[in-house]
Amino acid sequence: MPQPPVIPLTAWWAVAVAATFAFLAFFVPLMPNRRYRIRIALAPFAAVLLVAVSALVKHHSAEVSLPLYTAAIIGFPLGFLGRRAELREKARYAAEHGSSPDNALSKGAQLQAVTVIIVVALIGSWLSMVD
Repeated sequence: MPQPPVIPLTAWWAVAVAATFAFLAFFVPLMPNRRYRIRIALAPFAAVLLVAVSALVKHHSAEVSLPLYTAAIIGFPLGFLGRRAELREKARYAAEHGSSPDNALSKGAQLQAVTVIIVVALIGSWLSMVD
């Protein structure tokens, strides 16, 4: 397997911050009410906590953790590109009626999201393989 490019740590910080803003810009406006907007806005911070705990337990450096965080956080907006209307409608329905199996995302949206998130996660894993 080819070695990943060497990306400076300061660049990873900038990319991670940009990915966080992209996540928030994509998902927060889709949420139907304040409660849902707060919940989705907390997702990147939960991801930071998860990656930080994982890094501490596994003794990973920031050079390993930041690409993983960035891939995790940017994979979701990329996975749902072109599906904003469906996401907005599903979130509105869930806010009004609660969760329901009848309100699931379409099979196409599910397949698109899972495929893109897996590919982005694999790329993030590859980028985190620093020597």
